[in-house]
Amino acid sequence: MAVVLGASGTASATPEAAPDAELASADTAKKIRDNAGINLLNSHVSGRHHPASTARTNIADAAAGRKASTSPWSDVGVKKVTLTTRMLNGMLKMRTAGYKFRVTTIVGGDHSSNSRHYAGLAFDVDQINGRGVSSSHPSYRAFMNKCRAYGATEVLGPGNAGHSGHIHCAWPR
Repeated sequence: MAVVLGASGTASATPEAAPDAELASADTAKKIRDNAGINLLNSHVSGRHHPASTARTNIADAAAGRKASTSPWSDVGVKKVTLTTRMLNGMLKMRTAGYKFRVTTIVGGDHSSNSRHYAGLAFDVDQINGRGVSSSHPSYRAFMNKCRAYGATEVLGPGNAGHSGHIHCAWPR
């Protein structure tokens, strides 16, 4: 908030852009990028190829202070999206909680038209501690619960339609 003096000399607070929040996001993205326990996929699980929209490129862009790119085949086309601090902090906290995991998608890929992925609020994971996500994975439920504990309000995985092989963690809009 900025303090502005009105014509009468009274002070009032006005909202302004928060460049510090963008710096915090870039710093967090750098920590994610450099963390050996977070594997950022450099391709798309669908087999379609668009190097600017992979999870690895999305984090690299955020670490450089840039917006991340969606995929051309997505429901929103190619769009530049800011990765939110809440989502990035959640991802990093999952690692500091002891999980090693592979992120397949952040804003790239193809999701439902109103997906939180397209708002920089979600990531998908298909491996936890070196093992593929499935209903028989010993840690998938604990991983999902930890995402919720870190603020994710949309957490889908095995047992949810279309999520038998991955976990989707998304923060509120």
